[in-house]
Formats: sequence, C-alpha cells, structure tokens
Amino acid sequence: MTEQNHEPEYARALRFLEDRTDYERMVSIPYREMGRNLDRLKRFAAFLGAAHSAPTVHIAGTKGKGSTALLLEKCLRSRGYRTGLFTSPHLFRYEERFALGGKPCAPGSLARTLLEIEQRLNEFEKEEPGETPFSSFELSVAAALLLFKKEGVDFIILETGLGGRIDATNICSPDLCILTSLGYEHQAQLGATLAEIAAEKGGIIKPHVPVVSGIGLGLENLPSETDRAALPGFLRESTVTAGALREGIGVIRKIAAEKDAPLIEIDSVEPDAAEAAAGLIGEAQKRNVQIVLAALAELARAGLFSGNRQEALRAISGAVLPARGQIVRRNPAWLLDGAHTRDSAAALARAIGPLGASRKTLVFSALAGKDVLGMLWELLPHFDHVVLTEIPGSPRRLGTETLFARAAEILPLLPEAARPGIEKTPDLQAVLREMLCLAPSELVCFTGSFYLAAAAGAFLSREEE
Repeated sequence: MTEQNHEPEYARALRFLEDRTDYERMVSIPYREMGRNLDRLKRFAAFLGAAHSAPTVHIAGTKGKGSTALLLEKCLRSRGYRTGLFTSPHLFRYEERFALGGKPCAPGSLARTLLEIEQRLNEFEKEEPGETPFSSFELSVAAALLLFKKEGVDFIILETGLGGRIDATNICSPDLCILTSLGYEHQAQLGATLAEIAAEKGGIIKPHVPVVSGIGLGLENLPSETDRAALPGFLRESTVTAGALREGIGVIRKIAAEKDAPLIEIDSVEPDAAEAAAGLIGEAQKRNVQIVLAALAELARAGLFSGNRQEALRAISGAVLPARGQIVRRNPAWLLDGAHTRDSAAALARAIGPLGASRKTLVFSALAGKDVLGMLWELLPHFDHVVLTEIPGSPRRLGTETLFARAAEILPLLPEAARPGIEKTPDLQAVLREMLCLAPSELVCFTGSFYLAAAAGAFLSREEE
C-alpha cells in the first residue's frame, strides 16, 4: 500500500476503531470499566513487540498536560531527537494523535499499523480471550507504541487521556513521569476531593522513576476556605483552596515515597522560563515551560538528553500550540482555545485582557458533564458579546437552551457593566460565517471544548483554500 493509495485501507482501519467502545463519545463515562483491561493491554503490547522501545515520558494533570507534551516534544526534536508523541483528542484527523518528528503520522502508516493490530489481536485473543473487548482508546495506545517502535523513535511522549492510574497509557514503562497540575475535573470518575483526584493522577508514578511535579505552582495565590465560603454556591465545589491543594500534594508525596520515586517539585517560575513563554498566550504557559525545563534537566541528569537550557528556551520561544491560545486569523482576530474546565477558562480570561480589540466576542459550547457554570462565570465578564452554539455530531454536546439557562444564572450575579449581550444559535456553521464578517479590529474567541475549536479551525481552513 503506497501513501498515494491508502484511502480504502485507511477507512477500513478507522472502522476497526469505530466498532469499539469509544469512551470519548459517552455522556456518562463508566470509569471503573476502563481499568479492567489494563494488565491484559500491557500483555498485548508485549505480544506486538511494542513494549518500551525508547526512553519514555508519561504526562498527567488536570490542565497543561497537552501543552507540556507539545513543548517537551519540540525541545527534544530541536536537539535532533526523533520523537513519537501520543496525545488526545485530535483537532482535524485521527493521525494527529500519533505524531512523528513533530508531524502527524502519514495516513498510510496509521492504516498499516491498525490493520496489523487487528490481525494480531485475533491471534492474541485465541491465546488469551478477554471478557471485555479492548476500547478504541486502548487500541490507539497499542497502535502508538507499535508505530513508534517501527519508526525507531529516540523518545516517546505519552499524554494520559483520563486520570492516570487506570488510563490505557499507564501500560508504559516510563523513564520520567510529569504531573502538571491538580484541579477539579471528571469528579464523577476521579473523585470528589483533590486528594482522591491526586491518587488517580499519581497512579502513573512508577517504582524508582523520577517524577517532575508542577502541582504546587501558584499555591500561595489560592483562596482560603473562608474565601471559598463567600463565593456563590455553584462555585464552591470547583474552587481549589490552598488547603485542598496541600492535601493533594501530600497524596503525591506519599505515593512517590512508597514507590521510592525521586520527586522534583517546582514551586516557582524562573525569569528565563517566563520570557520564553512570552510568545504563548496565557500566564499558565509559563508554568508549563518551567515544567518542561525541569523535565529536560532530569532527562539530562539520567544521561538521556544531551541538550542544554538555552537551546530549549530558543525552541520554546518559537512554539505554536494548536487550539491553546492560538490565533489563527487576523483582521478580525480568531482565537482558538480548548479550555474545558473552570481553571482553564479563568486562565484564558486573564490572557484575553491584554489583547487589544475594539470588541470581543465569545463563541462558546460545551459537552455534558463539564462545569459550564464555572466556565461561564470566568469568561462572561471579559467579553462584549456572547454566542452560545452547539458542537455538531457529538452525542455529548449540550444544547443551546441548556447553555442559555446556565448563562442566565450567571448574569444577575455580575456587575451591570460586566454583563455581555448573549444570543443562542444552534447552527455552528451559521455562527462561523457570521464571525468572518466582524470588523477588522474585533476579536472572537472559540472555547469551551477542543471539539468547538477544531470545528472553527476546520471551517477557516476550508474558507482559505
């Protein structure tokens, strides 16, 4: 099969995944079921000959794990290492999840890998039948490891999908683990408290494997329990207090100590890291850059990385992070951001402030199970106009009536001067066409979900062809 004639095999390969359980499309994710196959998936990866083929970095965290993975990959690649990067979700095409040397793998390569897995899975299941079939994400992880093995990459970077302890990526044998941050997300799956969520994220920690943690960054700026009690009721559950975060940090320290895993905790951002992050939109990127620098230093200490700090800083300075504060159009400016938690929405709101624009419009949509009230609380006061819309094709999408009802709960709590005009339009394509007609001095931000950011980016690409 040539790269020029891969379409039939590519379609067949994707059908192989689509026929499997896809937790990303579920309204209610049965989290405990996700871990049933973990040991068996690890044995399947070994059966494929894909187990630990190169130095591996495993990344988990409430927010920042995708940006950290992308920045780390760019630093390694800038030094001449061939990288294999597995992330999720994708923006436009599935092969984006399997990046080789900084670019999505070729469709033909992905098709060949998935079809080989389909064939080998039949062989494996004859020897070891399982009660629960592998999910599409589990098979994607196996495909990533096999693809990276075949391509002979020098480094593998794996971003967790959900949590960490029973995530499919946790079959890896990492040389370094990274925990980027800790906050409230997926509480129905990960736990109601930060301590419980920390136990799930910290589940990626392995015996004797170093762990770089950025969880404590900004601890001194967090509210107290008294501050939390003064907030509107719907915000209390998602507000991270200093005390709660200390409990989460304590859990991570305990796990690391029990596994004799060296723990490198970052408590501040150094000036050169902040300067390198200046080209990236959002204060949170400074944290991610500091985490990457600490990770590279640890890889260098282990003799796995030969670069230096200045080279890494130069690589970071020129980085572009898709759908993470990414400006994809000017005059009017279109900004794509995949923020889907209250904390990430707050970080985006802070980043929007310094961006000069005569008028700022928010196009917002979200999936079921997300903290819509928290996100809208953070975002609404920073925009002049808000358009609530729907993500096409997703069974988890929230309708505009639901979003409008949530926004209506927020508006009376805001100062009158901070209440934007709000409209609801289910037809996303109509919204996108309207946003093309804004005045050149205006800015529109698409956020609330990576799927919304992806839809906006895809529309713009088609318009510019």
